[in-house]
Amino acid sequence: MSTTSRQDLARASEDSRPRIAISGRKAKVRARRWAARALLVATPLLIILVDWVKRRPRIGDFDSRELAFYLGTATLGVLVWSSLIALATRIKGIGRWPARVVLVVAALLAVGGQLYTFQRYGAYVNHRAVLVGTSFLPSIGQQLWFDRWSFARALLPCLGAAIVVPLVARKLAPLRIRARGWLCVDLAIIASLLVAFISPEQGAEQGQPPDMMYIAAMGQLARARWDHNEMVERVHPGARSPEPVPALVAKPPVKRNVVMIINESVRTTSICVEYSPNCRFTPFSNAAAKDRIPLTQMRSLDSTTAISLAVMWSGVAPSAPREAFHTMPLIWEFTHAAGLESSYYTSQNLLFGNSGKWLEGAPYTRHISATMFEQDATYEIGGDDGKLIDYSLSDLNHLKEPYLAVIHLSNTHFPYKIDPEDMPFSSQEETNEGAADNDLLNRYQDSIYLQDKAIGRFLTEYKKRPEAARSVIMYVSDHGEQMREKGAVGHTGSLFEQEIRVPFWIDAAPGMLTAAEEKSLRDLKTVPVTQLDVFPTLMDLMGLWDAPELDKLKARVPGKSLLRGGSSPDQAFALTNCSELWACAFKNWGAIRGTKKLISHQGAREWSCFDVATDPEEMHPLDPSACADLLPVAEGTSAGKHPF
Repeated sequence: MSTTSRQDLARASEDSRPRIAISGRKAKVRARRWAARALLVATPLLIILVDWVKRRPRIGDFDSRELAFYLGTATLGVLVWSSLIALATRIKGIGRWPARVVLVVAALLAVGGQLYTFQRYGAYVNHRAVLVGTSFLPSIGQQLWFDRWSFARALLPCLGAAIVVPLVARKLAPLRIRARGWLCVDLAIIASLLVAFISPEQGAEQGQPPDMMYIAAMGQLARARWDHNEMVERVHPGARSPEPVPALVAKPPVKRNVVMIINESVRTTSICVEYSPNCRFTPFSNAAAKDRIPLTQMRSLDSTTAISLAVMWSGVAPSAPREAFHTMPLIWEFTHAAGLESSYYTSQNLLFGNSGKWLEGAPYTRHISATMFEQDATYEIGGDDGKLIDYSLSDLNHLKEPYLAVIHLSNTHFPYKIDPEDMPFSSQEETNEGAADNDLLNRYQDSIYLQDKAIGRFLTEYKKRPEAARSVIMYVSDHGEQMREKGAVGHTGSLFEQEIRVPFWIDAAPGMLTAAEEKSLRDLKTVPVTQLDVFPTLMDLMGLWDAPELDKLKARVPGKSLLRGGSSPDQAFALTNCSELWACAFKNWGAIRGTKKLISHQGAREWSCFDVATDPEEMHPLDPSACADLLPVAEGTSAGKHPF
């Protein structure tokens, strides 16, 4: 090769080096851009992957329509998150800061908050939970204090990802073109609006990824508020800030375990309160607790679950101010202060009506609720009562004696869970529309019958244990249920006997009640009493009612222990479903003293006076003057005076 040729090759080689370097840089830039794009998509896909890991069996059961809805909202979720992250990668422009703030807030609420909720309840917050009162922005103070580590474990990774992912993506390939920025804004807004306002009812229950489920819930909540939907404008329980309970020493006359069984929507006339050899309604508990002590004239002061539970667990009257419901300690706070172990087992869905939020921080030793053992637990019926009973029987072994165990059932709430293979009360109707009165009543009775199987099984199995010889069992319902006797179906609508007269009995092992305590209970068999006496009785059974440290707290409790005679029948109490804890959908007011009742509701133009001793069906109103002494009490409820 000539010298000239070699020189030409050298010059060509030198000329190609810049081109190779430029080509290499372009390849690196393309690789970085693809890596950034992959990061934009991989982040929201990770949310879907986590959901799949947590709910694989449930998602696998979706039919084709439900799966298509899930995948559609998941795709919209990818657009929302990818657009937000892309906007947050911008180096210049004021728009990047709002995008970063929105990204952090959305990650905390729509992802971290949902993961925490699933961890706690086995279900995410969805549109149904929000519309019936579940708070979508938890009280950070309450959560951090009572469950701070679990809360932090759910939120901190999401916070970290919301900060780190945009920084990494910006390092790889920041968004520089203004037109693309506007496109990202448009995509994020359109995708979010589609998720928020397309009805989630088109998919399965909990049929979206958790982040999109949250956006859908907020959209449905906004629509409900715009439409002034009465469901979301009611008052519901909030996070409690209970007063501290001083250290206590339990001093019962005899050390005893207390098991409290609470029913849902069961009225006195639909069960066997006292033992009967021919009991049809509740034959299983009837046979398992033959020696029970019945109180046949127990009444709730309302027909709303949230209010009744607050009354029985704290002793506060339903007409008390909202602050009292949120500051008065619950029975578990008192047992905890005495160093006693306790439990709360419930088949209720605690996402309903802020129930879970109201119970946040309650220091029970053992706990389970509907969504923790049954992923498809409904808001009305909850989880299966039979499963809860089986769990309770196995888990009670973990409690150190003497203990308090609360078993709270749910399946007798409308539409009333039944066993199609065992319906002793004949034909059934799914809903109340067009159903014959007897058909609906039969379904209700079949539901109670099914639940009683579980209660009877609990009583039978529990009584075989050594600890049963050291136990007292209390049975009560939160409120009753109307079967069109007064024109309606269900509860919360009135204060008639069907809705407020509830079953109550105590079954104590031999020697677990003193002679005086047993006599007091037996003497009250036909005496009018109210649920205000339940809390003092629980405290008395646990040996806490006489603690001098509780004198100030006891002054706020109007009830008396049933072990000591209960409240006087001459004492008047307000009746209402319009509490500051729970705003009623259909306003009603009243008062009761013994067997005399004065009641009314927003659709009436006058008060109605009854004596349920002589007119138990409340068919023959007395002259209002017969209840004149109750009028100031009825008008003095927190719901305000009657409009007429």
